[in-house]
Amino acid sequence: MSVQRGVSLSRQLGGFALAIGGGLLLLIPLRSLHGPETITVEVLSYQLLVVAVALVGGIWPALTAAAFSGVVLDLAFIAPYRDITIADPIHLLVLLMHVAIAVLVSFVVGRGARTRRRLEATVDEFETVTGSDRLRGALLSALSHDLRRPLASATAAVGGLRATGSALSDGDRAALLETADESLAALSTLITDLLDASRLQSGVLAVAEIPCDPAEVILPALDELDLGPGQVRLALKHGDSLVRCDPVLLQRTLVNLIANAARYTPEGSLVLIETIALDARIDIRIVDEGPGIPADRFEQVFLPFQRLGDTDNTTGLGLGLALSRGFVEAMHGELRPEQTPTTGLTMIVSLPAADTPSHPEANS
Repeated sequence: MSVQRGVSLSRQLGGFALAIGGGLLLLIPLRSLHGPETITVEVLSYQLLVVAVALVGGIWPALTAAAFSGVVLDLAFIAPYRDITIADPIHLLVLLMHVAIAVLVSFVVGRGARTRRRLEATVDEFETVTGSDRLRGALLSALSHDLRRPLASATAAVGGLRATGSALSDGDRAALLETADESLAALSTLITDLLDASRLQSGVLAVAEIPCDPAEVILPALDELDLGPGQVRLALKHGDSLVRCDPVLLQRTLVNLIANAARYTPEGSLVLIETIALDARIDIRIVDEGPGIPADRFEQVFLPFQRLGDTDNTTGLGLGLALSRGFVEAMHGELRPEQTPTTGLTMIVSLPAADTPSHPEANS
């Protein structure tokens, strides 16, 4: 059955153990509290067990849990006790609901497992291109840590929606939908970063360089990050000079750099964004007053799959600064760090001015 592909044997065995063991363990407290008004609690408890088994082991353990739960409910909680009968059509509906929940949640789990396996295959292919065992180990470690979280969150949210259905309040339903949406958006961002890293490594990243006012890229980047005058100070000194760049790549670069600066800037301080026209180039400087980075470790921040001065452990694969430098160099520019004169870190994006000769390969 297709929904089972991708779930490991150990997870399936664990699911079978949870289905039987959990079903028997639930009997003890539920039977001691059993009364005419407790049947709803008992049914929901075994529905929750079915969902948990589906998340752990996939379709076959979940179907086992559904069938076992139906038998236990009939024998232990529905009169006549110790006799398997379906005297009321509602009892058959309960069993069918158990099976439907098992199938739906298992489908989500199986799809997530297959997605992860495809990503791991992409990782292996990417590692072959780079030819680095160290890179492969770092990437697999990052994938197992950072991709599993949004997958698990989205799966749990969808599973909750599938399992409880109309029993959810509007607020709870909205919260689960928001969790699923945020998790899938985070997963999409991670995959986009991986694909861009692969394109940079293979030299096939598309770059469309055009004359552009730096302010027309800086301001949308601030809007994307929802940063205003209370967090950022602008000092735009480039006058009428234009920079030659790909606005999309430059905005992604600035979003990464400004987000990092804002993250490490202490409360009460502002991130300074400054532009300066210098001969044939224009510099965009992002200055923070955070803890900074030792000068002898500057180059380490641009290595992929680490987070020294890059992103924190909750937001990504540690590709932000590696991609930013790659984007800037693809536009024939330079991204370099400097120590802020007082304390903190300054990131400088230096790009050709629009009136300098273009590179023939820029639009190839």
